[in-house]
Amino acid sequence: MEKILVVAQGDLAVGFLKRLFENRSNQHYYTIISNVKESDFNNNSDYFKFYNFDPTSFSKISAIVKDNFSQFIIFADDKNESLEIYKNLRNISKKTEIILLSLWGVVEQDIKNDKYTKFIDAKDILSSIFIRYLPNMPILADNIGLGEGEIMEVKVPVGSSYMYRHLSSIQQRKWRIALIYRQNDIILPKNNTMILPNDTLIIVGDPNVLRNVFRSIKLEKGQFPNPFGNNIYTFIDMKAMNEKEIKKLIDNSLYLNSKLSNRRLIFKIINPTLGDNLNRIVSKISDKNISYNIDYYTRDNSHIVGDVVNFDIGLVITSNDYFFKFKKLFHSLALPILKIGNSAINNIKQGVIFGDSKMDIENQSAVILDCCSQLDIGIELHYFDDNVNEDDTLAEHFDSISALFNKNIEIKKYEEKNPILHLSKQDDLLHFVSFDEYVSRSDGLSLFSNTLNRQYKILKDNSQLFIPAVL
Repeated sequence: MEKILVVAQGDLAVGFLKRLFENRSNQHYYTIISNVKESDFNNNSDYFKFYNFDPTSFSKISAIVKDNFSQFIIFADDKNESLEIYKNLRNISKKTEIILLSLWGVVEQDIKNDKYTKFIDAKDILSSIFIRYLPNMPILADNIGLGEGEIMEVKVPVGSSYMYRHLSSIQQRKWRIALIYRQNDIILPKNNTMILPNDTLIIVGDPNVLRNVFRSIKLEKGQFPNPFGNNIYTFIDMKAMNEKEIKKLIDNSLYLNSKLSNRRLIFKIINPTLGDNLNRIVSKISDKNISYNIDYYTRDNSHIVGDVVNFDIGLVITSNDYFFKFKKLFHSLALPILKIGNSAINNIKQGVIFGDSKMDIENQSAVILDCCSQLDIGIELHYFDDNVNEDDTLAEHFDSISALFNKNIEIKKYEEKNPILHLSKQDDLLHFVSFDEYVSRSDGLSLFSNTLNRQYKILKDNSQLFIPAVL
């Protein structure tokens, strides 16, 4: 058994020592130095030795701390007293671990440089506890592991994009769902486990990744373009695009701004030229939800990457030809990219998905259904797969999530004819494409691929929404 020294001073010491004495799982020897009387506690354990003297006195504390202790704990509410006790103990032992409570927040440099000292910031802990009671705030495990946010608890709200998804459909890169709490039961996750509304997930991984996962889980219906961002960004190059293309971009952007749940529509214009299109954009400045950025100096699209970060962009809109010319750039943004087709968005009545695997569809279904729901258009899932009707988990997923978005999803199976060829003569569809590495490449053999997603160019006359492959 280990020997632990506890120096507990001040008003806070009473509560701490009371909990320590009441904890019957303690099987270590404790030496306690405190200004609180031992008679104040019901202590009849042989594991505790109690001393009452001033621990800032080096001669007194060194007389007690003669044997080897595995840990020193300093629990005092006075800053100067705490630091003096720390110095005394560090003079006695250079390498014994010290746990030091701080009520003042600022870490002294010598303590910060002491690799054998753990600094407990009481103000930070209290702040994190109160933050938990605010809505839609992540709950972090402050007292487990590194305490840097690598362990997080998040409740799945009704309407979340994670509802009714199987764990096998969620690409967990640099993070994992470690545990699920459901109606006071503990569930150890398996690939076929389905996430239900009001489940509480314990997720672990890289803290930065977990923050993004938290935002994604909290995404509810009617929120697109969230969780990618809050604003729509329409990029217009007046030198590379003709007047007809620009007018089409403006018309469709204004329509989407009126239908989707974005906060602002931002027009980014490079190589500006005088004319009706520019005047029309400028005239919209009276609308507080619409803004424009005319760049007279930049001649290329090099600022797009910075803009999407600075302007909190969740959806980028561009023209057909411009998308194919700069496809790799758009892929690098890791955002939904809407390429405008021949028909205006307000004339589109049907959204279409071409499924190649259960994972692809489940992974993006919430975003797709949310978009179609806000635009008030129907949705069809086209499959070229003999086994689709036997896939119970896929059917279960769509039955559940379609009810959530109040959308009836028509599932069509093709056993012989390619479903993309079946729709190739239409130009009034909104085609949802998984924006993976294959799509980002200039792939001359894509038309001969067995993967329907890679054959997206067959429907290039339609509007196409390219959704990042990893959500």
